[in-house]
Amino acid sequence: MRKIITQTELTNRMIAANGTPTVAEIIMDFIQEHDTTDMQTGVRYYNNDNDIRKRKIYYWKDGERVVDETRKNNRLPHNWHKLLVDQKANYLVGNPATFAARNLTEEEKESTDDEEFVEKINDLLAEKFDDDIWELCKDASNKGVAWLHPFIDEEGNFDYAVVDAMEVVPIWETTRQRKLAAVIRYYILKVNGQDRIRAEYWTREGVQYYQESEDGKLVLEKEEGHFLYNGEWQSWGKVPFIAFKNNEEMVSDLQAYKELIDAYDKAVSDLDNTLEEIQEAVLVLKGYRGQNLDELHENLRYHKAVSVDGQGGVEYLTAEIPIQAKKEHLDRLEENIYTFGQGVNTKTDRFGTAPSGVALKFMYALLDMKADKTERKFKKALREFLWFIAEYFKYAEKKEYDYRAIQITFNKSIILNEAEKIQSATISKGLISDETIVANHPWVENPQEELRRLEEQKQDLYGTRLFEEFNAMANETAGVEL
Repeated sequence: MRKIITQTELTNRMIAANGTPTVAEIIMDFIQEHDTTDMQTGVRYYNNDNDIRKRKIYYWKDGERVVDETRKNNRLPHNWHKLLVDQKANYLVGNPATFAARNLTEEEKESTDDEEFVEKINDLLAEKFDDDIWELCKDASNKGVAWLHPFIDEEGNFDYAVVDAMEVVPIWETTRQRKLAAVIRYYILKVNGQDRIRAEYWTREGVQYYQESEDGKLVLEKEEGHFLYNGEWQSWGKVPFIAFKNNEEMVSDLQAYKELIDAYDKAVSDLDNTLEEIQEAVLVLKGYRGQNLDELHENLRYHKAVSVDGQGGVEYLTAEIPIQAKKEHLDRLEENIYTFGQGVNTKTDRFGTAPSGVALKFMYALLDMKADKTERKFKKALREFLWFIAEYFKYAEKKEYDYRAIQITFNKSIILNEAEKIQSATISKGLISDETIVANHPWVENPQEELRRLEEQKQDLYGTRLFEEFNAMANETAGVEL
């Protein structure tokens, strides 16, 4: 269970009744209490390291439970979790998210730099961010949250890093988990061949670096601001970590269907064991004349026969497998995994071989519902990311941009009838702005660039039309007799 740490708890520990602990001691306590079990499980299942791989089969001997090393124990994991996570990530951020300037009146256009800010954002993030936001979505789906750390490097350039959520202990202002009061980031370093904790304590004003000593205590090494500007340490005024939440509870998608995957793995593995054990059927002999079982095997092997008396006989004792019941059980589990995992079952034939746009929407309904929750959290995180970018340009270029004026669009990768979407965009002409239409057109990846091309095309057409009208007038004039 993930524990929520707030500024209030931090303060309470600072004034604990049993003494006044140091900041280093409190940081170490929070690190030791940081439970990443669920995060690790999400990553394990994404990598197909399901619980079935650790299964052991036991039997009872002399009243004790003993591992059966001789019995068949096939352990077959099925990577449902990766399928559902990749499906969601590709659906939500498989196509690059786009940034566009808000719709403006003609008067506002003369006094705004929004389009210029959009160009700077695209130049700054480039294609690298398209890949990183996919990883953020994957990590958030596995761990419940992913973290982005914006910073200004030693050369004065804006940059960011995706930080493993298992290394981050957030301290929130309140239990609503809206604003960060501080962040503890920790990781393991090798010091003289031994593992030592390296901790960073980030606040709104700066960062403190701690190193674990030989006696297991954290020792403050240095303290500095967030970044250097003109040789002096500066501060963002905010904790420079951004939470890309998977959902409000910040839990992994796996929680909704882990037991279903485990049941599927067990059912298939047990069936595989049974099929192998059938080949080792028990031979039942009645009235066998021989005394040596080795002789029996030789007779069966070479002569395909065995000698019995008049009342005797030979039969094989095998287990009956309820194939139909097994199949129905597995089909039900598979359907439930897609349902409660809110994914798209591509094997379904309920909508025919060529489903229409409406049928496709029904197929994607659950996935869209799940992605919408993550999209809302990611938009909020991206808005905060834009704040850091705007602050950077305030330092780097002495220019202020309005980060709230930027529209953020997630271009979901739904299989659709393009003709239907293009037709919808066409009939929306005049009802909504051209910028919104262009941003939602299935062929457009960069709305700002496409709008620029449209403007150039309009100017070219206007120039061509003037040229043609001038030529027509000249020809008419040339034909007039004076």
